[in-house]
Amino acid sequence: MPLSNEQIIELFYRNPIEGVDYADGFNRFSNMSSIYLRILKAFVASTPEILEALTEVTPETIPDYSIRIHGLKGSCYGISAVALGDEAKALEMAAKSSDWETIQRDNPLVVEHAYVLIDKLRQLIKVVEQGGENKPDTSSAQTRPTLDKPDRALLEKLLEATLSFDIETMKTVVEELDKSQYRSEPRLVEELRQLVTFFKYEQIELKLRSLLT
Repeated sequence: MPLSNEQIIELFYRNPIEGVDYADGFNRFSNMSSIYLRILKAFVASTPEILEALTEVTPETIPDYSIRIHGLKGSCYGISAVALGDEAKALEMAAKSSDWETIQRDNPLVVEHAYVLIDKLRQLIKVVEQGGENKPDTSSAQTRPTLDKPDRALLEKLLEATLSFDIETMKTVVEELDKSQYRSEPRLVEELRQLVTFFKYEQIELKLRSLLT
């Protein structure tokens, strides 16, 4: 039986995400959980591409960076992720004043925080869509085994699928890789998932070849 709007809202509050103000979010969308959920899904789907562009900032590209970080700020405030929105706002101000030192120092942290938020939102969306049958995987770091590095056979399989543009196998292998975490590449799965989502075959190939050498 489908959950009511009130039950879905209760699920949100039972699964808080630090830095996200659910009350503000629901107020923003007239307490309609279906709308808020749709906006969160859009954020999860579209933000990785923005983050990829943000990582490529140089002193010469600060004007373009200013536009992109402004977009991230707006997206964060749009889903009531106030903490990350404030971090992006500070970087936008730095970009406007051409403060390269601040951008160089803080941008990697903001990008990392954004990836963490995306992962937590994915978990929340899954819980809400399953009607609360599963709790968010907030303890995944404890339940997944920690390996020194990814399984070579899986990386080779992913490379083969990439070279043949076999997107379904690529997704399957990424999910297999996600069953462990890696000391040498703590963000590997998130990075690969992002690249697969946007069909960045050349970048995936380069990443895999660097891991396999």
